[in-house]
Formats: sequence, C-alpha cells, structure tokens
Amino acid sequence: MTDRWHVPVLKDEVLGFLEPGPGRRFVDGTFGFGGHSETLLEAGAEVLGLDLDEEAVAACRRISTDRPRLSCQRRSFRELEAALAEAGWNHIDGLLLDLGVSSRQLDDPDKGFSYRADGPLDLRFHQQHGRPACDLLEDLDEKELTRILRDYGEDRGARQLARAIKGAGRTEPLRTTAQLTTVITESLPAGAPVNAILSRVFQALRIAVNEELTALEEVLEQAVRVVAPQGRLAVIAYHSLEDRIVKRWLDRERRDCLCPPSVPVCQCGHLATVKVLTRRPVTATDDEIARNPRARSAKLRAAEVLPNPQRSH
Repeated sequence: MTDRWHVPVLKDEVLGFLEPGPGRRFVDGTFGFGGHSETLLEAGAEVLGLDLDEEAVAACRRISTDRPRLSCQRRSFRELEAALAEAGWNHIDGLLLDLGVSSRQLDDPDKGFSYRADGPLDLRFHQQHGRPACDLLEDLDEKELTRILRDYGEDRGARQLARAIKGAGRTEPLRTTAQLTTVITESLPAGAPVNAILSRVFQALRIAVNEELTALEEVLEQAVRVVAPQGRLAVIAYHSLEDRIVKRWLDRERRDCLCPPSVPVCQCGHLATVKVLTRRPVTATDDEIARNPRARSAKLRAAEVLPNPQRSH
C-alpha cells in the first residue's frame, strides 16, 4: 500500500474503535482502494467491501483473489441490508464508512468530479445509476439550484452563481466541467477566491447527483438493525454536512426518550440503540496530516451498538 491513494485515514484510531479479530465480520461501506479493509483483514477479520465505483470494485476483486476473507459488491452503502442478504450474513460486528471522494476519483477527468481537468459533467459514482450533473443542471430551476449550492456547498453567493449557471445553460447546455468552470469563473468579482468557490460548487453538485446525505441517513438507520450488540460503528466525515448528520443521529440514538421536556411521562417509547464512544470527533495528528494531507479535514465518530429488546438478529 505504497500508493498515496491507498493510505487509510485515521487507521490506528479506526482499528481501536472497531476491534477487529479472527471470526469477526465487518462491512467496509466505502471500500475505495482497500486501505482500511486491508488493516481489518490483517487483524484476522472477514470483510465485505461495498463501493459504487467500478475501479474500486475491480481493486477489491483483485485483492480478494488471495484474500479469501474479503468479498465485494458494487453497491451503495445505503443498500446495506440487501448487501448482507446477498452475502448470507445475518449480522455484522462492525461497520466502517470513510466518506468523501478519493484522490484517484478527483484526478480522473472521465468522472467529472474536479474542476481542474476537462471532462464530462457527470459526477456520478456509478455511471449507470441516476442522472449526470449536466442533466440535473438542465432540469433544475434557479431557486432549486440556489438551494443546492447554498445547502450542500455552503456558499453565501449561491443565488448569483445559480443565476449565472442557468443563464449560460439557456444559451448552450453545459456538458463539460470546463464549460461550468468558465461560467463560474467569469461570473465572479475580481479578488474572489476562485478555487474555493469552484470546489464548493462541484461538491454541492456531486452531493445532489449521488444523494449522498440521504444515503448516509439511510445507512445509519440500518446500522442499528444489522450490527450485533456490542458491535461497533465508525464514520469518518470530511465536511460539516456529513459530520452534522452523524453527530445528530448519535445524539438521538444514545437517548432512551425523545419526547420534548414538557412531556412528563415518555410517550415515544424510544430506547437507546448506541453508546457513543467519541465525546468529540477524533481528528488526525500533525504527523498524519504531513504524510497524508487528505486527513486534514477528517472527523471520526464511533459508537457501540447496545442490546435492545426491540431489535432482533
């Protein structure tokens, strides 16, 4: 694993929380190019790798030829329960999600994830699923595009950007990353942080195209049904939108009652499903960031699944 794309972020911390070992089963819901899965396998665990990216699945299958404890499926982690059914697993001992986009995906112009190289304006993890970004931009009205750029790109100039993009699209459909990059760049005032704005726009469109935040919410809800009691969940997020979803979900699921304080006796019947193991998100050390710059924005949250009479395995 000498190639920089294979370096797993927060490797030691992930292993410490997941506690892999012989006879234990884990799902790596974002296989990528196998960095985290490799460390789980080295500890003796059995691993099911999931990924939508064709190259990642091909890499998983190559590794699995001499690693019989590794299997893989080309699926989104939002299909966790279906993936386990296909694998014949009733439950797992841990789930790992390393969210975000790999450097290799960003560097591949055919995927259209980056504004730095010209390519099709696609942005899909799986080119046979969903609509590419170019179609999305055609279909969205200015108001909805503004919402996406504001909510997913956290850009204060979302309205102006949406107006520029939709205006250009009425003249000529935007089909390439270079076209979109030019429209955005030319719409910005002098002195604007061009690269940062471009990065936020591409992030927002990628999240919308792949329904990333919805997928994260769905897999978290499934996790407490399929991770065995005392099993572990570890999620690495790279921007505040993802981390906020994980934080809020953990805060809700650690509670025995979700009724408002004004209700004297619990009426919701909710029982805590997890014990939170990270009071604050775990971040990378300066040494790790120097070795692997991708770790700079990483935030790891982890939890242990509790026995719950409402759950069955």
